[in-house]
Amino acid sequence: MIRSVSLGVSVLATGMAVSKSSIIKNDSSSSRKFYEDDAEVVPLPGTIVPAPASEVKTLGENRLVDGISVRSTDSTENFFKNAREFTSARASDLSNWVNKNYTKFNDTERLITSTVSDLHHKKEDLLPNGIYVIVAALAGTIAARPRGVIAKLTFPVITGLAAFKYFLPVTFDNTREFTWRLEQKNVPQVAQQQANAYQNVVGLARSIEEGAERNVRRAESGAHSLKKSIANITGLNLDEEVSKKK
Repeated sequence: MIRSVSLGVSVLATGMAVSKSSIIKNDSSSSRKFYEDDAEVVPLPGTIVPAPASEVKTLGENRLVDGISVRSTDSTENFFKNAREFTSARASDLSNWVNKNYTKFNDTERLITSTVSDLHHKKEDLLPNGIYVIVAALAGTIAARPRGVIAKLTFPVITGLAAFKYFLPVTFDNTREFTWRLEQKNVPQVAQQQANAYQNVVGLARSIEEGAERNVRRAESGAHSLKKSIANITGLNLDEEVSKKK
């Protein structure tokens, strides 16, 4: 009798333990369902435990990139997107700046080359004549060495321009006209002042020349009057050639 009662108690205790264990294991709040779709489950990093809804939202939407499952947040994507767009824009600006300046350099080089080619007269040789001009400028520098600052600045220019005018006359005239047009275009006030100064110098030279011509005519008139007076007084013809003795 006692043995049968103890056996019944142990069986009852065993049943309660089994039922309690089954209740704990079948708790739907902490375990996964057997037929749950694995594609919709977001595990915690480093585990196979499903992450809560709040953490799933933080991790971002799951996407496949080249067969790799990738999750990223909106802030991360925006950051790298802005960084990529900023880098691309700066690279594009740098490329445009380089291309613009390269084009400008080519245009300037082409302009200088064409200008020099137009100024140079084809019948004048640049190689020996250009060397002569350089030698003349160096000679002016040497000549001005023992003198003052003004001489050191002006002598090389004067000798160089004089040699340029002598050895390359047509090229010198072309260069002078080009420099004058360039000066009129860029500094018209200075060009006008130079034009006025040139006109004053030309006017002064013309007045000096006219005065010299008047003086010459006056001297010739005086000499003619003197000869006429002498001829009237002495009766000699001064205009007649003296006969040579045979």
